[in-house]
Formats: sequence, C-alpha cells, structure tokens
Amino acid sequence: MTFDQTFNIYTYRNFYNGGGVGLGDINNDGLIDIYLTANQGPNKLYLNNGNFHFIDITETAGVAGTKAWATGVSMADVNGDGWLDIYVANSGDIEGDNKENELFINNGDLTFTERAKEYGVADRGFTTHAVFFDYDRDNDLDLYILNNSYQSIGSFNLRKNERPKRDSLGGDKLMRNDNNHFTDVSEQAGIYGSVIGFGLGATVGDINKDGWPDLYVSNDFFERDYLYINNQNGTFKECLTEQIKSISGASMGADLADINNDGWSDIFITEMLPESNDRIKTVTTFENWDRYQNSVQNDYYHQFTRNMLQLNNANGTFSEIGRLSGMEATDWSWGALMFDMDNDGLKDVFVANGIYQDLTNQDYLQYVSNEEVVKSIVTNNKVDYRKLVELIPSNPVPDYTFKNLGDLKFINIGNEWGLGEPNFSKWFPLMEI
Repeated sequence: MTFDQTFNIYTYRNFYNGGGVGLGDINNDGLIDIYLTANQGPNKLYLNNGNFHFIDITETAGVAGTKAWATGVSMADVNGDGWLDIYVANSGDIEGDNKENELFINNGDLTFTERAKEYGVADRGFTTHAVFFDYDRDNDLDLYILNNSYQSIGSFNLRKNERPKRDSLGGDKLMRNDNNHFTDVSEQAGIYGSVIGFGLGATVGDINKDGWPDLYVSNDFFERDYLYINNQNGTFKECLTEQIKSISGASMGADLADINNDGWSDIFITEMLPESNDRIKTVTTFENWDRYQNSVQNDYYHQFTRNMLQLNNANGTFSEIGRLSGMEATDWSWGALMFDMDNDGLKDVFVANGIYQDLTNQDYLQYVSNEEVVKSIVTNNKVDYRKLVELIPSNPVPDYTFKNLGDLKFINIGNEWGLGEPNFSKWFPLMEI
C-alpha cells in the first residue's frame, strides 16, 4: 500500500476497510478456487490444482479488473448456465475512475468476459458488497447491491431523517433478474436507498420460516439497520423496529444461523467494542444521554456500542442476548461467520478483526489537535496528510473464535484452535507510508 496525498484515510473514510474473498468452483472440477479483490492493484484468481496447490490464472482468465479500489466479491451462477460467474464491487473515490462494478461471466473454459453493462449491473455507487438470491422464487438469481453513502459524516442534519428519500447517485438497490438483464425494482419492492445508508453487510436467510428469503442490512454510523421480511409478492416489509428492541451502533458484518437448534435463524451483528479495559479507554467513545435521545427521537432507533446476538423467538420478535452469550465485545470487528467448526452439532462463530491504523485512538486525536502540532501539519491552509497518517498508531487485534457451549453460551477459544493470534503483519507485509 502506497501513500497518496489526495487519496488516504483522511480523504476517504473507507480507506482501510479492506477487500473481499470469493470461494467457488469456477471449472466444475470439484475443487474450490479463490478470488481476491485488491484496493491498489489487480484482483487475483487462483485455480485449485488439489493438495492445497493453487495457480494464479488472473491474466489468462481475464478477471483482474480495470477499475480502482475493489471491495466485495460475489461468486454465483448469474446466468444459470451451470458455471460460476464473478461480480466485483468497486468503491474508490479516485479521480478519473468511474467506480463501475464489474461482472465477469464464465465462458466455461477458464476464461471470463466482463459484461456488467450488458446485464445492467454496472452500478457506480460506493459498493461495499453484493449478494445474489432468488427473492421472487422464479428460479433465477436476483441481486442486492449494498452501497455506502457518498456524503461525509459531518455534513448531515441528523434532525432531518432522509431515509425515505432515494439517492440518485448511490443508495442500496434491489435488482430483479429478467432473462439475464437486471432491472432496478428497489422502490416498488420497498427497499431503502437513501444518502444516509452506510451499508457494510447484507445477509440473506429465511427468518420467519415461510420458505421465502429475507434480508438483514447492517449500516455503519448513525443510520439504523434494516430487517426486510419477504412479502411473497415481489415486495418486502422493513420491520426492524417491530421485531428488534436494540441494535449495534456501528454495525459491520452480520450472519444468520440457528445457534440453539430450534429451527429458527438467529442474527449476529459485529460492532467495535473492545474486550480489554485498556482498549476501551483508548479507542472507545460512548454517546451521552442527550445524543442517544436525539437519535431515538429522529428515528435512528436504540443503538449501542457492542455486538448484538438477536435470538429468534419464533413469533416475529427477537431477544438481544449478546452480553448473555459472552460475545458482545470483539474489538474492531468486520465480518462474522456462523458454522459448526468442531462438528458437535452446534453453530460456532468466527469474527474477523483489525484495522491497519486506528483513527479512533483518543491519544492520537488529542495529540494532533494540539495547536503546535496543527501548525506543523498545516501550511498555508494545505494539510500534510503524510505527517498525519504517519502518526496514527497501529495495534494488531486478534480474531475471535467462539465455541458454542449450548444453553446460549459461547467462549472464545481462538488460541486453542490456532485461530487467535493477530496476523496483522501478514496482512500488510509491503506497507509503505
């Protein structure tokens, strides 16, 4: 990663959000292949040759991508021909780049053809991720595009909730598959797509056991999350406030799974609350009572700084049991996966953690706000971003691996299972600031 005076963590808030990983069998040989997105370089496709040996076939396959700052990636058989295709979200606000998402259609011979415009999915929003699912059960895959707002956080008038107003530039989108061309049906389907949407996670599952896929959307910053229940007629009802009593404040990744084997899907959402006391004191701030009340009054709902585990009560409501389960604090957490890691019949939880430079460090923020430091960084109203960035501390944070103990209790056994060591240095071995 190289430094850029005009494009860095201060000029682009999602600079350290990272990229995505897609797993799927692209050549139908029974082996899982890997696609990795990159922010400042070409994406990579690795073909699985068996015995844990992979070959980089990016160039011959034609899937490196031509846009800047790729984020999420989805692998799905978009056109129903029996071969996995690759949809890449592009999100960088880089001058000269149009940010269009890319759709690589599998030709069945280890090559792909980029056809996003032809399919109608060359979205130009700050796309974080996208998920393919058959929401109308017509036997083809539709698409939910998860976008992050263009607008800077400090520019919003929080007393004017803009959730119902669609954003023509960005906003989340529901795209219906009409014979391999996608149609934006967001508004008629009841999907929010406003400028206050800061989507970081989109999770699909059958929440109410009616056989139709529902959707949970995690929103960062002040906007609340969305819970979309499928109406079985091409529309959704957003009913988070009817079914859930409290949510994470800065929701990141989420996953759906049945943690107590009662047949109903539960929801786990990650946030940024550290576990250790020193990290809480150095990187965490909490809203005061007045600001909390203001958020509730302006329909941003009851939000709190911690992970949330929403237990499905099987009656159209959820009970939040994150603290009861022991999973409320995992630090700067991005994605979560819920699956049975040890084959004991209970779903466990893996939480992916870390950020390269922690801009929320309170000691750093106090230091750079000192008048003398400001004078050394700002000259003739021009900010030396290199100096600012060099001062940001870096603290490796381990991933969390929670074993399901039953009775709604979990314990972090990452070290025991070899998944608890911070792998921070491996993420950024070529970092140049």
